[in-house]
Order: sequence, then C-alpha cells, then structure tokens
Amino acid sequence: MHPIIHFFNVAIPTFGVLFLLGTGAAFLLGVYTARKYGITTMDAMFFGLFGIIGGISGAKILYIIVDLPNLLANPETALIRLATGGAVFYGGLIGGILGGYFYTRIYHLHAIQFFDIAVPCLALAQAFGRIGCFFNGCCYGIPYEGIGAVYYPVGAYPPSGIGLFPAQLSESVFLFILTLVLITVLWKSNVPGLTTGVYLLASGLFRFINEFFRADPRGAIGFLSTSQFISLLVIGLGLLFVMKIPQQLYEKQIKQ
Repeated sequence: MHPIIHFFNVAIPTFGVLFLLGTGAAFLLGVYTARKYGITTMDAMFFGLFGIIGGISGAKILYIIVDLPNLLANPETALIRLATGGAVFYGGLIGGILGGYFYTRIYHLHAIQFFDIAVPCLALAQAFGRIGCFFNGCCYGIPYEGIGAVYYPVGAYPPSGIGLFPAQLSESVFLFILTLVLITVLWKSNVPGLTTGVYLLASGLFRFINEFFRADPRGAIGFLSTSQFISLLVIGLGLLFVMKIPQQLYEKQIKQ
C-alpha cells in the first residue's frame, strides 16, 4: 500500500498520479477515436473536459452521500480521504454523462457519436484509476487466501494481517481488456450508440458481480449495495443503446 509518493520533499497522492496518467491516456485515445465520426480534436477535447468536470463533481457528491456517517464520525480524516481518493465511480459516470451531454447541447452536436468515442477512453481512465485505488487501499476485497491475495500492512485503511481479494486489480485488468474491445466495436460498427451500449452492458454486469467480492463500506439499497443497484440501471440503459432506442429518438427529433 503506497497512498503517497514522496518526490524530494513533496508528498503526492498516488491516486492523483494515476488519475492524471489515466486522464492523459484517455485524452490521447480520444483524439484517435474521434476520427470515427470525423469529430474535430477541439470538440473531442472540450467534450472530455466537460465530462471530467462533471465526473469529478458527481464522484465526490455520491461519495459524500454514501459515506456520510463515516465522514461525520471521523471528521479529522474526512478531508484527507476526500483529497486522496474519496470518490464513487457511478457518481462520476452520471456526472460525466451530464457534463458531456451539456457540451453537445450547447453546440448542437450529435451526443450519441460523442458518447461512442468517449467510452473506450472512459474505460481506459477507469483502469488506471483502479490501480490508484489499489495503492490507496480503498475499494478492497473480501477475505481471500487464494492466488493473488493482497496483504495490507498494519495501520492501513483495509484490514491487515489477512489476505484480501484483489478486487481493484481484477477490475483494472477487465477494463484494459474492455478498452480494446470497445475500440474494435467502434471501428467495425456502423451503428451509432452500439459502442456505448456495449460499454454500459459490460461494465455494469462486471461491476454488479465484482461487488460480491468487495468488503469496503459502500452503502446499501435493500439487499444490494448502492453500486449494484446503480449497475442494474446501467445495464438497462445499455440495453436501450444496443436496441438503438436513443438513436431512433435522435432521428425523430431531427425530422421534427
């Protein structure tokens, strides 16, 4: 566990470093994927910027909502946790979608095409982010003594002295693979929205399953974790994209 990188006399959050690496890689990939629909680099970059601003805001807001009792019980560490991690991905996804959609509405652009070029970039950024979670010690797994078990030191945020399932790293590997799959679907498909649908379906299904292997506090809605409940909504949204419902609505709007 290395939540902090010491560079000379400067302490830098490891999660922040991985976040910047993932964001940079995502922007570079976005310039490449934008060619699919002939989207300019400027539009792709500003769409990404709006998405990042919305994503960060949404991730922090949902984290505060989900973990509010712990934050109030430990106010002395609340700011540190918010600064070094303290984010819920689905809050970031919702905020990022709203931020990106807002940009396309301002300039009357085809939102579905922008989402298609964005989702491979998002998966790539997520993959780096989960590595950051691993070093930060958040999003840790259930007790596990099999192959790849993770052992955190005494005093770390996760339980120490026992093996834990590498939930963060397993999700990171999945997301790196998903990035390649999405790029392939994007370039081979001529159906706007299909790439977005594949991302929502695959990531939502994986997240729903992976939640069973996580042990960190994540809030609950009934017998499901908060993220599992949102995963079901994401899967449903993915089905709508695969069925081309958003595309049909867009074309109907254009005709009107």
